[in-house]
Parts: sequence; structure tokens; C-alpha cells
Amino acid sequence: MSDQSWTAPGSGPREPDDGRPTGPGPPPGTPPPVPGRYPPPPTGRPVEGAPPVGHPTAEPPAQRPPGYLPPGPAGHPTQGPPGYPPPPAGAWRGVEFRPGIIPLRPLTLGDIYGAVIKSVRGNPAATIGLATLTTFAFLLPTTALGTWLATLSATPLDPGSSSTASDTLPAGFGLGLLGLYLPSIGQLLSGILLAGFLAQVVGQAVLGRRVGLAETWNATKGRLLPMLGAVLVTVVVTLLATAVLLGGPTTVLVYGSTTGDGVVLGTGIALLLLGVLALVLFVVYVGTKWALATPAIVLERLGVVGGLRRSWRLVEEPTKGGFWRLFGIRLLTSVIVGIAASVIALPISFVVGIVIAAGLGDGGTTGDLFATQALASGIAGLVTGALTTPFTAGVDALLYVDTRIRREGLDVQLVQTAQGAAPPPWPLTRP
Repeated sequence: MSDQSWTAPGSGPREPDDGRPTGPGPPPGTPPPVPGRYPPPPTGRPVEGAPPVGHPTAEPPAQRPPGYLPPGPAGHPTQGPPGYPPPPAGAWRGVEFRPGIIPLRPLTLGDIYGAVIKSVRGNPAATIGLATLTTFAFLLPTTALGTWLATLSATPLDPGSSSTASDTLPAGFGLGLLGLYLPSIGQLLSGILLAGFLAQVVGQAVLGRRVGLAETWNATKGRLLPMLGAVLVTVVVTLLATAVLLGGPTTVLVYGSTTGDGVVLGTGIALLLLGVLALVLFVVYVGTKWALATPAIVLERLGVVGGLRRSWRLVEEPTKGGFWRLFGIRLLTSVIVGIAASVIALPISFVVGIVIAAGLGDGGTTGDLFATQALASGIAGLVTGALTTPFTAGVDALLYVDTRIRREGLDVQLVQTAQGAAPPPWPLTRP
């Protein structure tokens, strides 16, 4: 047999074997591809561990081939070329990629607060404007009804005047109290809806999109009943836990105080303290585990049970740091918002106090007192709800995004969405 290798017809004489490549292929010394790692791009920094032969370590970004982003700190491209699987999570965490209001990495407290402020300043119509409309829609009827109910408790406040009130409470005190707290109920309901509206706004802002009132309403109106249902389930569970944990100790305490038995009375007090402690721990645990239900219901289009289950799975158990981090940020936000609301409502309360004092001096009634307080509560709730509720709801929405980044690697999908290589993690709004 001849020592020369067979050559295809028309291919010409075989070039001498001098070490040069005879056809397309990797340059000499290139190691074989390793499963799970990308081959080095034809230009740009090589993959870590690959020899530098034929691969320059720096190249202008404009000359890089399509499908590659600038290499990360370890030399790995932030996304592989078309047809390759995405890089492992964390391979490019050092790269600051920000298509929207947040960097696509685990968020810090400053990132969360700064992103909420940025979303409010960049889109006031869908944040403060929507909060004002929603709060006004709920507070107008509840404040009017509360003021009317308060006027029914028209017991004279002048000690020298005649009254049909009992020795303990003035006549109509119950109606006046109900009218006083009706604006607060309206503010609570508006806060529930605003949490869903702001979750939609923030979710789109994370993707780098700005939405208006019409888009937000169209995307959220089908989620109103599930949001209300989730809150109702939370309230019912809390009331049942209160009845179970405090009902027995209260019965023992009342029995001990009625019979005058000191041992039973002391036992009832001890059981009541333990019950209050257990109730606080239960509320903290359940409230934190279900804290992300509203963003999940709105952004993932889930139902009541699905949203509660989703939040329960996303939030870590108290034995891990994620639970207490979520609880601490929400608690700090509540304190900040509470202080801000008090500062805003203080001038309104001062003016109302002057009006009440003038009414008492002219021989007013308890109806005047309750009606004035209900009106002041409605006005203060309108102002504070429009200015502070967007911040609280925005923080909850970003905590949902941050939890998914930490637990599910959502940042990888968001980067691919920004590059057009993957669908968005939640639906885009339509006008």
C-alpha cells in the first residue's frame, strides 16, 4: 500500500505536513471543549484557563461578535452566543447591568429605597397620581358616611344641659365611634389596591418600561378580587389565632376575678401573657411568609391560594437569614412611613383641634366632636395615603423581585430579557 494518503479528486496536491492547519479548525494548542463551559469567542478575552495563543486579551467592544457582552471580571462572557445554554448563575455577578430602576443582582437596602424613589420621580402619574385617585375614591364615601353617622350622636357636651346619656357613656357614642373610624377603613382598602397597582408599575420599571394610568389599570383590574381575597384570608387567620390563643386565658382570668380566687387569677394572668407572646410570634411569622402574596398575584397572575402558596415558598424559614431580612426591611419601612405620615398629619390635627375647641366653647354636641374628627381623619388619610402608600407598596414589590433573585436566579432571566434572548418573567402591559 502506498505511503501517501488518498486525496479527493480535484482537491489538488496535499500540502506538506509542516504543522500548519490544512482546513478550518482551532489553532494549535487549543484544548478540546469542556462540557458545561463555553468555547472562547473568536475575539475578546479568552475563557479562564484557555491559552492566550491567537486570542488578544483586549478588544474594542464594537468589534466583538454578536451574542457576547463585555467579559466579566473572571473573563467569562455575560451571555453565550445564540444556540448555547445560558451561563451558570453567578458567573457574571460582578457586572453592573441595569436596564431599569435596579441593578440586576441581589439588592441592598439602599438599592431598594433608591429604586422606589426613582420610580416615583420618573413616573409620578402612575404612582402619586394613581395613589391620589384611589385614596380619594375610597375616602370620599367613607368620610362622608362617617361624618353623617357622627352627627347622629348629638348628646350635648355642656355639663349643665339635660341629657339622656347613661352614667358611663353618652348617648349615640357607638355611632360616633363607628363614624370616626370609617375613614380609616377606607384608607385600609385603598392601601390594599395600591399595593397591587404599584407592584405592576414597579415590575414594569424593573424591565425598563414606563407605564401610565390606563396601562396599569388594564393590567391590574382582573387582580383586584384575588388581592382582596388574600387580605381577607390573612385577617380571618389572624382572628382565629387570636380567639384560640387569647380566648382560654381570658376566660380563666375573668373567672378568677369573679370568684376572687388568687391562684386562678394569677394563672389567668400568666396564661394571658403567654398567649399574647404566642400571638405576636404567630402574626410576625404568618405576616412575613405571606408578605409577597400581592406582588405574586399581580405579576404572576395567580389566584388567592396560588399567591399565598407562592409567597410562602419564596420567603425562607426563620432559621435562615432571608426571613429576618425581609421582616426587618418591612418593619423599618413601616416606622419611616409612620413618622412621615405623622409629620404630614400634624398640621391638619392642629387646625382640627382649634375647631373642636371653638365648638366646645359654643356648647357643641358629641356629634360635632366625632364629625369634626372623622372629617379630619379623612383629609389626613387622603394626604398621607397619596404621599406615603406608593413608597410602602414599592418596597414590597422590590422585595419580591429581590427574593426571586436570591432564591431563583431571576437576575439571569432579566438580563436575557433585556437582550431579547428570553421572554419577560411577567407579562408586559398593553395600553
